[in-house]
Amino acid sequence: MRPTRPRAPEDAPRYCCVILRDRRGWYVMERRPGSKRHAGGQLTCFGGSREHGEDPEACARRELMEEIGYAVGVLERCVVLSTPRGEAWFYRALGPEPGTVYAREADTDVEWIEPEQIISADLSSWHAAAIEAERVGRGEAQAE
Repeated sequence: MRPTRPRAPEDAPRYCCVILRDRRGWYVMERRPGSKRHAGGQLTCFGGSREHGEDPEACARRELMEEIGYAVGVLERCVVLSTPRGEAWFYRALGPEPGTVYAREADTDVEWIEPEQIISADLSSWHAAAIEAERVGRGEAQAE
């Protein structure tokens, strides 16, 4: 008998992202290439689209490993973001320390942003809404 993959919950989102903060509290963000169709040149949390049947938490872990080679520890779902392209679940987790990870995709960078600077940073609208909701303890947010 073949082993079965864990099934995603019925309400699983289309997208899964992780709000990473290092031990100092600084945000660990991705600077997307300017050529990208969505959020080109902007800062985003790490994450992406769920694969068919993939558990949301497994998606978040896979995306972190693919994008920066980071094996995250505990993930805590903190924000459900509603967007015109579907729902996104944002998790929070302890992120890597400066200089310990690098972007694996060409023209992409990893940046550490001070907490006081995060709101004025060049964030994509989705990620700005999710980070603001997480900062004030709101479990839901909306973005265009």
